[in-house]
Amino acid sequence: MATAKKYDLEVHFLSLELSPALKLAKHTNHLLGIDLVCPRPTVARKSSERVLALEGGVFAPPSPAWTESVVFKETINGRFGLAVTVSEALTDAVAESFFRTGATALVKFLAGFAGAAVSVPNLDDIAEIPFSSLTKVLGKDRTPITIVRGCFDFPADASFPSRVVIEVPLVAADDLFRTVHRTTKAGDATSRVKILSKGEAAGVCRLALEAV
Repeated sequence: MATAKKYDLEVHFLSLELSPALKLAKHTNHLLGIDLVCPRPTVARKSSERVLALEGGVFAPPSPAWTESVVFKETINGRFGLAVTVSEALTDAVAESFFRTGATALVKFLAGFAGAAVSVPNLDDIAEIPFSSLTKVLGKDRTPITIVRGCFDFPADASFPSRVVIEVPLVAADDLFRTVHRTTKAGDATSRVKILSKGEAAGVCRLALEAV
């Protein structure tokens, strides 16, 4: 049986590359979600979301600053995992809504403690505001659909003596289609063409992990 190790771990987001099979436009915005799953017995999941601008389906800055790349700094105790999701392309308006909604949800969360006989929540509590609470503000019709996802599991005895870069393989979250418009002598025609099947390889997300 593996012996559980306890240590502080930093997780950094480095880059994202989506498959050309997704047929993305040259410039697109997507919602990137990274979850730290069950890092310790008292924390089931920590979530981080950010709007990401892709160029040709790729986000790969040459050397991002620590403040730009850091996603989590958490105490790890035993087995844990990392889960990654990427949404469909967002319109500029929806991308801006997520920025505003995140701030609104935080204000409402903190306001819930005003006048209550409890202490103000710490940063861990704030970090764990479920993303579902943000999407509720936008409404179901404006919640972006996840198109690709991936996960990476670590055993209870995992150790990171130095900075380690991992690649989280991403797959299609469901059958993905592209709408194709054609003009013929009979008139305009629209059809749906499958571009990826559920579970088919769809890209890679690179993360750096380091015990501190």
